[in-house]
Amino acid sequence: MHDSQDNLLVANCVAQLMDRHQVPRQKHTGALAKTLGLSFAQAHRKMRGQSNWTFVELKEIARAFDEPVAVLVDSPPPGRQPGTPALLDVGSKLLPCVVWIGGEVPAGRSPEYVAVHVSGVWRVYSPESAPTGRKHVVELIEIRPRPPEATHPAVAVVDDDGGRDGGGLKTADTICLYLNEKGFNATPYYDAATFREALRHTVFDAFVIDWLLGTETAEAAIGDIRRTGNPKAPVFILTGQLEAGNVNESEIARVITAFDVNVLEKPARLPLLAAEISKRLMVR
Repeated sequence: MHDSQDNLLVANCVAQLMDRHQVPRQKHTGALAKTLGLSFAQAHRKMRGQSNWTFVELKEIARAFDEPVAVLVDSPPPGRQPGTPALLDVGSKLLPCVVWIGGEVPAGRSPEYVAVHVSGVWRVYSPESAPTGRKHVVELIEIRPRPPEATHPAVAVVDDDGGRDGGGLKTADTICLYLNEKGFNATPYYDAATFREALRHTVFDAFVIDWLLGTETAEAAIGDIRRTGNPKAPVFILTGQLEAGNVNESEIARVITAFDVNVLEKPARLPLLAAEISKRLMVR
């Protein structure tokens, strides 16, 4: 198997097999190294989907756990055409998925999910929440959880700006799509309350947050960030109001000094933002 996506799918199947046999997640890499006679680094690369798998290795893993090798070979049913990468809109975030899309929705029919092509990306909605445009029937949705060792740096993007995308993409969505293409695991949040709730049970590696969130500034949210389990995570404040004089520069200066954050003008230059996040994560 030489495709990186295939490698990651197999790694996910291996992780699920170990889960079923009560191997703790933090010990998956060690268990794989012992089973296949690999170094820890070699096993780590395999569990991240960065190294090819052989059928002999899969047979050895299955034998070690007394399972059929078929549980580790992820293949679609005979006759099924490849799916299409898409984003599933679940209200507070967009989930990467693979969908099988049919024809346009016939008049008078209301399927459970519809697909709309938005800015070059297929997005999946419930019919009542879909934006205007040509809607297609969704025949199948496939969501594949990644094993923890294969995760990319988690970035929270908090922005309540509706954006300028005619298809309904908000500013936070646009930023997340770009960051995800560059190897991050970015999640959009559209208001401070939803973000604070996520912050209670999710550890992020970096944050991109609009300075003005509804009727409040980002100062309180940044204070919450600095009290989390990752208090030194890089934070980037976005603001498009400095030149217009609509924000208090002294407030931003105080936050920069108190919380060690970076300020970027909106609209954000996404290549520079991605580079800055990568640089800050590397020096931590």
